[in-house]
Amino acid sequence: MRVLLLVVFFSSFLTHQAIAQSREEKVRNDRLRVSKSGLWHYNDLNAGFQEASRLNKPLMVVFRCIPCVECVKLDDDLMEQNPVVLDAMKRFVRVRQVSNNGIDLTKYQFDFDQSFTVLFFHPDGTLIGRYGTRSHHSEWKDDVSIEGLGASMQQVLQWFDHFEDIRDRLAGKQASLLQRLPGEEKILSPEQYPHLTKYESKLDFDGPQVVKSCIHCHQIGDAQKAFALSRTPTADLPPQLLFPYPHPKILGLTIDVNQCATIEKVESGSIADKSGLRSGDRIVAFQGQPPVSMADLQWVLHNTSNEPTSIKVDVMRNNQPVTLELFLPNDWKSLDDISWRVSTWELRRLALGGMVLQPLTPEERTELKLTPDRLALRIGHVGQYAPHDRAKRAGLQKGDVVLRIAGKDDLLRETDIIRYLLKNRRSDDTKIPFEVLREGKRLTLEVANR
Repeated sequence: MRVLLLVVFFSSFLTHQAIAQSREEKVRNDRLRVSKSGLWHYNDLNAGFQEASRLNKPLMVVFRCIPCVECVKLDDDLMEQNPVVLDAMKRFVRVRQVSNNGIDLTKYQFDFDQSFTVLFFHPDGTLIGRYGTRSHHSEWKDDVSIEGLGASMQQVLQWFDHFEDIRDRLAGKQASLLQRLPGEEKILSPEQYPHLTKYESKLDFDGPQVVKSCIHCHQIGDAQKAFALSRTPTADLPPQLLFPYPHPKILGLTIDVNQCATIEKVESGSIADKSGLRSGDRIVAFQGQPPVSMADLQWVLHNTSNEPTSIKVDVMRNNQPVTLELFLPNDWKSLDDISWRVSTWELRRLALGGMVLQPLTPEERTELKLTPDRLALRIGHVGQYAPHDRAKRAGLQKGDVVLRIAGKDDLLRETDIIRYLLKNRRSDDTKIPFEVLREGKRLTLEVANR
C-alpha cells in the first residue's frame, strides 16, 4: 500500500512538473515553429507595419495568448494554413503577437478577455475590422470558425482595394483617449497601469521564465477595472468596464459564425425581434460602421450608452437595402453574463470574498424543493488563500447552496450578485449575511466586507 501511495505521489509530482513546464514550452516552441515558417513577424508590430507600408498591403495582426487553451483548434487551423484562409493570407502582411507588453493602447483596442483576436489594419494605421469573440470559458464554436475568419478576410481585402470609398466610415472603430477615465488618457501602454508596473515593455525570451514576463490580455482588463476602482469611493464600476463588449445574443441575435456579419436567427420577442431584424439579414452598417464580424458589432455595443438609446442598423435583405433602429432599453448591458470572463476573478474577490457561484440544474432545484424564480446558486469554489479567503474565514464551503444574500433572494445569476454587491459595497468592516443550504439545513454566515 505504501509503495502504491509513493507511486501515486511521484506520478502526481511529475505530472505537475510537466504541466508547469508546458506553459514555458508552449510559448518557446510556438516562437520556434512560427519563426521557421517565415510566414509571420513574431511579436514585432513595428516590423509588420513597416512591411505593410513598403508593400502597400493590409496588415493582419493575430493576438494569441499561447498558454490559454481556448480557441486552440481555430489557432491550429490558421497556423497550418487551412485552405479556407491560405489564399487570403498571402495578400496580407502577418504579425503573430503573443504578448501585450509595450503595445499602443490607442491603436490596439479589443476585448481583453479573449485569447484569440485578429485585427486588420490599413498601412496608415486605420483599423479596418476585428475578428474573434467568445462567450464561454472554454466553448467557442458558437462564436468563431475558420470559415468565418476567411469570410472576414475576404471582406477586408475588398475594402482595402476600395479604401478611399470607405475610409471615413472606419473612423469610429478606434476610441479616442477622451473616452477614458480622467488620468487614464496618460496611460499609453499596459505596463503604465499601476497594477502592471512590474512588467517590462518587451517579452523576456532570454530569461528563464518567459511566461511570467508576459502581460496577458485579461490582465489589461484587470488593470482597467482596478484603475477605475481606485478613483471611486465605493467599488461601483461603469457599465462599460463591468459589462465589456456585450454579446449580440443578449439582444436575441445569433450571428452566423461562417459568414460575414450575417444574422442566423432572431429570438422571438427579443430586443432584436421588436426592432425588426430578421434571420438572413446581412448587416452592412452598425451605427454607421461597416462590420466584418461579430467582434465589430460588439465594439459598437461596447461604446454605446447603457441608458435607453438606439442603434441604426443597415442591412441587406433579399438583395434590398433596409434601414432599422435597434432600440435598447435602460440598463440593457446587464443582460450580459460576465461569469466566463477571466477578469471577473478579481471582482469575485471584492464582492464574494473569493467564491465562485454556479447555477443549479432544474432537476437539482426540484430535488431541493426550490422554485426557479428565486436565488439558488451552488458554491463551486472557495478561495483558500488571502486575499481571496474571506468567504472561507466566514465558514462558507464548496457545495453550499446560496439562497439569500444581504436579505435579497431575487438575484438569480452570479453576475447579478457581483454587480449588486459591488454597487453596495462599503469601505467599513460591515459584514454581509449569506443564507445557505447545507445538508438539508439552512445556515446564515457573515462574510467580511473587506
